[in-house]
Amino acid sequence: MKKISKLLSAIFLITQAFLAIPLNTFADTTTDNPAKSSEVDESSEEETESSSMSSSDSSEEITSSSKESESSTKPSETSTSTKGEDTKTTTSSSATTTSSSSEKPKVKPSASKSSSKAETPVTPAAQATEASTAETPQETPQETPQETPTPQTTVDQSATAELNELVPASTVTDDGSIHFEKDESVESFIRKIGDSARKIGKKKDLYGSVMIAQAILESASGQSELAQAPNYNLFGIKGTHNGKSVSMATQEDLGNGDLYTTQAGFKVYENYEDSFNDYATLLKEGLTGNSRFYEGVWKSNAKTYKEATKFLTGRYATDTQYNKKLNGLIETYDLTQYDKEVQGAPVSAKDYQVPVAHYTISSGFGNRGGEFHRGLDLAASQGEPIHATKAGTVLKAEYHFSWGNYVVIQHEDGMTTLYAHQQQYVVKAGDTVSQGQTIGYVGTTGNSTGPHLHLEVNHDSSLLQDHLVDPQPILFGK
Repeated sequence: MKKISKLLSAIFLITQAFLAIPLNTFADTTTDNPAKSSEVDESSEEETESSSMSSSDSSEEITSSSKESESSTKPSETSTSTKGEDTKTTTSSSATTTSSSSEKPKVKPSASKSSSKAETPVTPAAQATEASTAETPQETPQETPQETPTPQTTVDQSATAELNELVPASTVTDDGSIHFEKDESVESFIRKIGDSARKIGKKKDLYGSVMIAQAILESASGQSELAQAPNYNLFGIKGTHNGKSVSMATQEDLGNGDLYTTQAGFKVYENYEDSFNDYATLLKEGLTGNSRFYEGVWKSNAKTYKEATKFLTGRYATDTQYNKKLNGLIETYDLTQYDKEVQGAPVSAKDYQVPVAHYTISSGFGNRGGEFHRGLDLAASQGEPIHATKAGTVLKAEYHFSWGNYVVIQHEDGMTTLYAHQQQYVVKAGDTVSQGQTIGYVGTTGNSTGPHLHLEVNHDSSLLQDHLVDPQPILFGK
């Protein structure tokens, strides 16, 4: 019985040794205070080695105890000796456990947690923000109805500047639209050339409106050197006209869009009407070898002026927006009025025609404020065309300090008419003119207080005051 009792006692001690090691280790691990937990930050390699050594020692002690237990199963001489061995075994086991516990287990931080903290550090401010966001619900701003914004038109500055060199008060937008505002200088130019365009257009089966619009673009509203006296070339036509030409610098296209400057000869005309007539002849007779080259602009082929301007685009001018520019000018300045036949100024019983179409009599013939007024003043717009009251021959076309630019025409009956204060005259001495032909344009040159035509009628070419006649009865039969 004693042997059985000793065997059971040994088994119990061995079991206790096995159970005591993990329990103590777990207890030591969980009961470490926060101050001691700082040791966790030491080298992970030392932890592993120390832990491995501790586990190894524990294993060796357990093995030793196991051996002792095995030996205890053998008969022993005295119980005292056996108990002492048991006690020694227990002490040894306990010491081993204590030694294992004294080596504080060091927990290596999880790599995944460490990585997570490094990537998304949480600061107090961030925590406060999150808390505030969580506590305070975000209010959704109320949307107020908004009107659909009107699309803004953007001006193409470069194209506008280029077009303004030809036509003042013009605008080109980025979408290619072209807008014109009425400009007095352009209107004055139109008044100068309008009647000539109407007359030639009717004669040549062409749209006067289109030719006027072209003249505005091609001559920079009459401001180009080539368009002004003494050249009167409105359309930039090269060559010689009646043996006359002028050499000027011009830009030519190499064929690939590159321009180069060269000298070229341009036609010189007697007046604007002469220029219109030559241009109309070009449109009617075409080019050498193709007489119908411009047939698309003829009234008989183009039902509207827009068809005519479209035909000219790419044929007369390479500008792809040429027709848009012409159409814009025609609409802005109501140039279609020059496509219609109008009755000229009434001819009096003495066969004289009123020299301007739009006028107001501002001063009559005779005594005026203590002085003698030599003629009849017809107030009119600057640039209004002046027409010959009757057919005849130009005697003078020059400047006078009082009359300004003036023209004198002698008629078949021997009488003469004088047209003073002109902005510009377009005839010269020796020219033969027909009744109604444009000889100049209303201005305010010389001794003048405003745009008007001063008209004198004289019995002869002496221009003496004693030979003057009151123009009003001659023009209006009164």
